[in-house]
Amino acid sequence: MLRIYRAESYAGLHEFKTAVEDLNFVISKMPNWPEVYFRKAKVLHDSGFIGDALKLFLQCLALDEDFIPAKIEVEKTLCDLLSPETVRESLKESAWSSPHIRSKPLALDSAMEESYYEIQLSPQQQLGGSEVTVESVNASLNRAQSAHALNSTEKFAKEDGLKRVSSEPLLSGQEKGALLKRKLSLSEQDMLLCEDGRSKLKKQGETTKKDIALVCGTIPEDLVDVSDFECSLCMRLFFEPVTTPCGHTFCKNCLERCLDHAPQCPLCKESLKEYLASRKYCVTELLEELIVKYLSDELSERKRIHDEETAEYSNLTKNVPVFVCTMAYPTVPCPLHVFEPRYRLMIRRSMEAGTKQFGMCISDSQNSFADYGCMLQIRNIHFLPDGRSVVDTVGGKRFRVLRRGMKDGYCTADIEYLEDVKVADEEDLKKLRKLHDFVYNQACRWFRSLRNKFRTQILQHFGPMPDREENIQATPNGPAWCWWLLAVLPVDPRYQLSVLSMMSLRERLIKIQHILTYFSRDQSK
Repeated sequence: MLRIYRAESYAGLHEFKTAVEDLNFVISKMPNWPEVYFRKAKVLHDSGFIGDALKLFLQCLALDEDFIPAKIEVEKTLCDLLSPETVRESLKESAWSSPHIRSKPLALDSAMEESYYEIQLSPQQQLGGSEVTVESVNASLNRAQSAHALNSTEKFAKEDGLKRVSSEPLLSGQEKGALLKRKLSLSEQDMLLCEDGRSKLKKQGETTKKDIALVCGTIPEDLVDVSDFECSLCMRLFFEPVTTPCGHTFCKNCLERCLDHAPQCPLCKESLKEYLASRKYCVTELLEELIVKYLSDELSERKRIHDEETAEYSNLTKNVPVFVCTMAYPTVPCPLHVFEPRYRLMIRRSMEAGTKQFGMCISDSQNSFADYGCMLQIRNIHFLPDGRSVVDTVGGKRFRVLRRGMKDGYCTADIEYLEDVKVADEEDLKKLRKLHDFVYNQACRWFRSLRNKFRTQILQHFGPMPDREENIQATPNGPAWCWWLLAVLPVDPRYQLSVLSMMSLRERLIKIQHILTYFSRDQSK
């Protein structure tokens, strides 16, 4: 099978001699496979050896009389050879009823006669062991040529009153198409028998699954090599194969990773900007069906590896992906503009794994990122035509970093989640509620004292300030308004990080009270 693919590639590069050599090798191994004769005939036809190609098409039909593509090619070739321009000289002295037409041989081009000696038809014909001899093929060719010449002459004579064929003007494309209309039998041209026994009319030119199966034929399993179905990027079996507009096939994930870096085909460097903008990476169904049919064991192993990788991305305590950028807080929206390839990959993996979560930390000069952070939950993603994206996220749990790592360019961490220590003593809880209400009222006064311009900007970016909660210890992170206020206050991130890491609501309220007192004093000045 690999040699057939290579032969087609050589034919596409107009290296017909090399393509024929590969096909001759396949014929020597599988002399009764009609598909390979059909492929070789196509190569010879494209290289200009029409006569040899026609003989091979007929030899294909001798092996499989129901090989419809070969029938179509034979009729097309005969119609081209027997068009009025070709047979003009041989029909000059003939009338439409003359029996001479049925016996007059067709004069073929000299180039086609010489081609038989330059490119041999097959190894079997060299050894004389083929079931279909050259004499029988030539006899069939002459009979088909004579019959078609008679039918063509009768048609022109009836329409034009015995006018000479040589005096006819050149046919237009539409007229020639009508002249070259297929003349298959009724069972081949008009009717298809369905599985339930009913007959349906087949439209002319319509391709059916049966025709496709006949074109492809049955591939012997010993010719299927797993290396023919490997992605050129990951060097593994295709998984969810997608084909680019330029004709190259890759694993879906492999192609997406390449497009993260540049909107070009990884092989031919053709621009894929429009393909990237549409983001319609449709799986190549034919290739996937071939893999399922011929490489089921290899595909099962490939799926197992893929599932293991996906399960690794689903763990929210080990190797958690970390976005090193800004401060994030529980319950507070955090919109992100993602443009770096490593973070494109990180966001995509979070979505594919189903968690839709990743960590957010600020940078640290010594440890690459801070010791504390906040998980972000992806709510929506808007992709831009060039591959960038705007990701709408909201803060979730707080965490402490236990161990740092790296995965495909982005940071990872083993983490443990933080929760506020609950106050059990009634007297202490009463004092905590009193402090909570005081700081909340102080925060409301500070927000109302801001200029309208600043208030509008805060409301557009963070939304309104959350209401006061009755049970201040209901959630592991404490009241939501504390985090909202900490996000909008113009405070150094290091100071905000110290508040984020606190596990005591009382200490957090005292910190916020100090900040509000400072800003209130500054505004009065």
